[in-house]
Amino acid sequence: MKYLVVIANGLTDRPIAEKENKTPLQIADTPNLDRMVQEGYSGSVQTIPENCKAGNEISYLSLLGYDPEKHDIGPAYFDTLAIGLNLKEGEIPLCCNFVTLQASHNDMVMKDYTADHLSSEESINYLNALQTQISDFGVTFYPGVGPHNIMVMNSKPFTIRLTSPNELIGEGIRKFMPVDAEFKDLIYIINQAQIILHNHPVNKKRKLESLDYANSIWLWGNGKNGTLPSFKKKYGKSGSLISASLLFQGMAKSADMRVVKVEGASGFAETNYENKVKAAIQELESQEIVYLNVAGIEDISLKGNIDDKIITIEDIDSKVIGPLLKETFSNNEIKMMVVVNHMNSAVDVKYGKDRVPFVMSGKNDTNLVNNFDENLLNVGNNHFKSGSDLMSMFFDLN
Repeated sequence: MKYLVVIANGLTDRPIAEKENKTPLQIADTPNLDRMVQEGYSGSVQTIPENCKAGNEISYLSLLGYDPEKHDIGPAYFDTLAIGLNLKEGEIPLCCNFVTLQASHNDMVMKDYTADHLSSEESINYLNALQTQISDFGVTFYPGVGPHNIMVMNSKPFTIRLTSPNELIGEGIRKFMPVDAEFKDLIYIINQAQIILHNHPVNKKRKLESLDYANSIWLWGNGKNGTLPSFKKKYGKSGSLISASLLFQGMAKSADMRVVKVEGASGFAETNYENKVKAAIQELESQEIVYLNVAGIEDISLKGNIDDKIITIEDIDSKVIGPLLKETFSNNEIKMMVVVNHMNSAVDVKYGKDRVPFVMSGKNDTNLVNNFDENLLNVGNNHFKSGSDLMSMFFDLN
C-alpha cells in the first residue's frame, strides 16, 4: 500500500456574518473534497497541543507524526537544514523575513509580512545590500525562499522566543519587539536594515510609483537546536515531502525524508499546482509515503481576504484534489488523506488552536455529513487527540 497525505494550510475559518454565518469552506464549491467525505472516512484532529501556540512549526511536526512538545526545535534550525547550512560553534540562526511596515501614530504597523510576495531574486538583491553594509557585526545573510530568508549571528542562545510576523498584520510592532539587554544587537541590526532598505534604489523607485516595498526585516525563529528521529524507522516506510516551505523541508530532512522541490512552487496562491500534483504522483512510484503541502490559503487568510480565500479553496479542490483523486481511484494500492494543518482565520487574521477536519479514502464509514467543512469537527466519533494518533491510524499501524 502507498500513502498520500495532502496537507492544505488554513482551509477552516470562523463563520462570517456577512456571508450568512457560513465559513469560506462552507461557501466554496468543493465537489472533490465532498466526494471523499461521502465515500470515505472523515473526522477531526487536534494538531496543536494544549500547551503549544498555534503555528506551522507545531502543526507540521504534528502531522509528520512527531510530538511538538517533545521536539521543541527552533524554526530557524530547520531552515538551516533545508538549505544545507552547517553552523559553526557559537553561531545561532534566525529567520529573516522582509516585511512592509506602515507608520501609525507613535508606532509602526505590520502591513504585509511577505513584502508584497517578494520574489527570491528580489530578496537576494536586498540581502546583498544588507551583507555589504552591516559590517560591524558578525552576521551573515543567506537566501531562502521569497521573502523568507536566514540570518546567522555569533551569539549566545536567546532566552526568550521571538514572535513570528505571520500573525502581526495590522498590529503595532512595538509591543512585539524584544527589549531585554540580550537583544540590543538584534535591535541595532533591524534599525540598520531599515535605513539600508529605505535608501535602496529599488525601493526609492517603488516609493515614487506609490508601490509597497520591503522597508524592514523581521527576525524570529530562535529556539533549541535538535534533530528528529528517522521517519522510516518510526513508520517502517520510506517517505518524501513536496513543499515550498523551508521550515517543512528542514523537518523532513531532519527526519531523513526525501525532499522534492517543484519548479513554480511559491507557497502562495499563485503557485504551480500542476507541477506539484505531477511530482506527488511520480514520488508514489518510488516512495511508500508522500506528503504534499499546499499552503497558499495561509497568506490569503492572514491578510483577511475572504473572497480570495473562497476562490483559492475552489482552485485547490479542482486543481489538486481532483487530479489526485483520479489517480488514486484508478489505483487501489494508493490510500489518500486530506487534512488541514491548523485553523487560519480570514475573519480574525489569526491562527487558531481549534481541531481541524480530515478525510481519507480506503476506509468506508457511515457518513453523518456530506461535505468537507467545519461540521466534521462536531459529528461522529472519529476525533483524534493528536496528529501522531491520526497518522498511526492512517498508516495502518494501529
